[in-house]
Amino acid sequence: MIYSLDSDAIIHAWRSYPIKNFPKIWLWIETLGKEGKIGISEIVFKELLRGGDECYTWFNNRKEMFICQNDPEIQEEIKRLVNTYVNFGLITGKNEGDPYVVAVAKVNSCTVVTNESMSNNLNGPKVPDVCRAEGIPCVKFIRIIQNEAVVFE
Repeated sequence: MIYSLDSDAIIHAWRSYPIKNFPKIWLWIETLGKEGKIGISEIVFKELLRGGDECYTWFNNRKEMFICQNDPEIQEEIKRLVNTYVNFGLITGKNEGDPYVVAVAKVNSCTVVTNESMSNNLNGPKVPDVCRAEGIPCVKFIRIIQNEAVVFE
């Protein structure tokens, strides 16, 4: 796996690159899923469910390609993260998936993809703050396209 996706990155990409206007992007994302390059934690998938929209439906129809199982190593990493960073991922329905996104990246040595910006506050940090503290690369969705050197024609 190369990328651990946060729900806000997925939702932002869905809104910025609607499938009806950018179908090649979504075919490419599907290919990345098939190749095992993109992972989405189970809780992030549940966050998408709350939207109950086409984005959720699209991912739900392909979830076996994207879901990263919450195995014991990831569970231990989640515990460590929430015990290390005060108020990280403690708001149910808002940021509860954040520790999972970072834990998946840490365990799999991959890059976090989020649309969040740094708060520069480790007392109630955002995903990029924890990534910086943990030495995990953290990028916005557009960087996947740039990193993979993809050109859509």
